[in-house]
Amino acid sequence: MSVRSDRRPIGTGALGPALVWAGLLALVFGGRLFTTDVAAQYQVAESMLGARPLFTADHGWSVRGLRSESYVPHGIGYSLVLLPAAGTGLLLGEPAGKVAGAAIGAMASMALLFSLDALGRGFFGRIDRRRLVPVMLGFMGLVYGRMPYDVTAATALAMWGAVFMHRRNFVAAGALLGAAILVRLDSVLLLPVYWMGIGERRGYLAFLGAMIPFALLVMAYNLYRFGGVLDDGHGQDPAMAMNPGSIGIVGLLFSPGKGLLWYAPMWVVAAVSCRDPRLWLPFALSLLLHGFLYDWTGGTGWGPRFLFQALPLLFLPLLVPGAGGRAFPVLAGLALAVSLLAGFTDTNALERDLGPDHFHTAGRQSVIWSLSRSPLMNTVTTPAFSGPDILGYRAAGAAGAALQTALGLGLVTAGLLVTKRRPA
Repeated sequence: MSVRSDRRPIGTGALGPALVWAGLLALVFGGRLFTTDVAAQYQVAESMLGARPLFTADHGWSVRGLRSESYVPHGIGYSLVLLPAAGTGLLLGEPAGKVAGAAIGAMASMALLFSLDALGRGFFGRIDRRRLVPVMLGFMGLVYGRMPYDVTAATALAMWGAVFMHRRNFVAAGALLGAAILVRLDSVLLLPVYWMGIGERRGYLAFLGAMIPFALLVMAYNLYRFGGVLDDGHGQDPAMAMNPGSIGIVGLLFSPGKGLLWYAPMWVVAAVSCRDPRLWLPFALSLLLHGFLYDWTGGTGWGPRFLFQALPLLFLPLLVPGAGGRAFPVLAGLALAVSLLAGFTDTNALERDLGPDHFHTAGRQSVIWSLSRSPLMNTVTTPAFSGPDILGYRAAGAAGAALQTALGLGLVTAGLLVTKRRPA
């Protein structure tokens, strides 16, 4: 299959779905960072602005380096993305910085939706844009647009890199994938979608050349902190050790606490519909790599967080009219309901309440494998919150929640009206 060269800019045809998605993001906007991993990357951003020793953090899993014992084994990329939020926090106070950080996560989610549209048109020519929002919901896009983990930003960058690759803009493609790798090293697993055929040798050279500055920055960052260009600190994190005897592949697919079948059941029809190896191979590689980690769950987070980056490609064929058959609208409705429930709940706090975040403990294993202690099942059946976990409610109670809800529903309604007037 040859990819169609789609050089059209983002058109007004995507405006309707974009407004709907913006409305859903506004509806569940939490205005905070949710997890110590993101808080640590935010603090590293603060350190670049002089607020603390360079590249250090107090939150998250910290490891020892050349100059400090407070380095976190994350790439520098997401801290660079969070620099505007860290600057806002230093100027206006930490709560404002966290709101800005959450807003950056939401903007990354919007960028991901537009990349899905552009890449879908590039691969298939004709897509049904009314499916953009259901597909985003299907691969947990709303939850990870609300919780500003680095996976959403890395995925958006890599997806846009693929768009430019298939538009034959090899330099931009290399730069975008390089930036994605700077955010998350496992973004390299998306390389199969960048394949353009054996005859593009000069294009591949330009592509690789554009990635070199980002590779050099990764090596310099590692060298400064740990004294070796290939040492990123993960060697000191037992959770990231490889375990050939792991049952992580089974867990990532089927466990009640972290399994794709539970958190993104649309995965089944996506896998059946996905025939192009450039789209399903990143998912297979991600499943293999992360499934053999000691802690393949990735800690707290909604479902199989480590698989998130490969899901938009696997789900891409569902943008084609009729794909997924009668199951598609049913699964889309289910994804919307679950995403909204998760969007109004502090699911990370709920997961921590259900069991400790230490993979080897019986409590954590129960969260992973027991249906009754699954974060998903507890979010759906007994969310256990005193009020919606959204910014408006925390800032101004019921009045603030009502205002935020009105804004979100207004955008959704506007998007539906635009989509009705300009069908896909």
